[in-house]
Amino acid sequence: MRRLLGLVVCSLGLLTGPTADASTSNPAFLGVGMQDLGTNGSGPCSIVTITKDSGAHAAGLRIDDVFVAIDGVPVANCNALITEIQAREAGTSVDIRVSRARGETTITAKLLSRADVLRQRIVGQTMPISTLVRVDTEQQEDLSSRGETTIVGWFDQRRCRGCEQVFATIARWARKHSRRGTPITAVAATVAGDNRSLFESIRELKPYERALDVPLLVADRDTFLDVTITDVDRIHFMVIDSRGIVQYVAPLLPDADDKAAVLEELFAAAEQTARRK
Repeated sequence: MRRLLGLVVCSLGLLTGPTADASTSNPAFLGVGMQDLGTNGSGPCSIVTITKDSGAHAAGLRIDDVFVAIDGVPVANCNALITEIQAREAGTSVDIRVSRARGETTITAKLLSRADVLRQRIVGQTMPISTLVRVDTEQQEDLSSRGETTIVGWFDQRRCRGCEQVFATIARWARKHSRRGTPITAVAATVAGDNRSLFESIRELKPYERALDVPLLVADRDTFLDVTITDVDRIHFMVIDSRGIVQYVAPLLPDADDKAAVLEELFAAAEQTARRK
């Protein structure tokens, strides 16, 4: 079974299943996708992907590295590694011993959070012109030139549980503030299905979009991976200003204990961005 630490544990990628931490949206994460090489969750645990700009990436961990120990604690399998990472705070460094073809080596990696990774990757940057298609109109959208403050929630609608309720909350908030004279819009953006074109995905998403309280856009996979951390459980929010510049990012786990706090901070960032106009 494959588990990706994505941004959950250092910059994991796709942390799935019961091992995901439901208490917080933005814990420390290493930034690797992993799989157990044994059967039925038995180790050892091997790296299958590395998240760009993560602690794992910066430290020089490699695909096919096999985890031996973290800070001297033996790593029996991928679940054990996740437990060790999530027990630490973002910003701390860990010594990771891995096995490679030429023997074992110890690498020091800094644990970041998902927000840390996305901030250094895209905050302050103009949203790149990319292929995004709106599901209801089937027209292309350009997030870099909307001319108003926009909250964008990037998510994988096929797997993200509770996302619809989160978008409904954001839509209500955005409409309320727009009526007060602070124009803020909200959109959701998902990724095209595996081996499907954008327009094939749009046809499949039309019933889902009609139940969503915000416009739904579909992105090609390259665009989606550039602005998110591969993580099927979370929505990766960004606030884009009227010039198309990303001003704020915030990952949110819909059933996390900190959901209300994350939304409150997101709303404050959007309102502040709109007022700076």
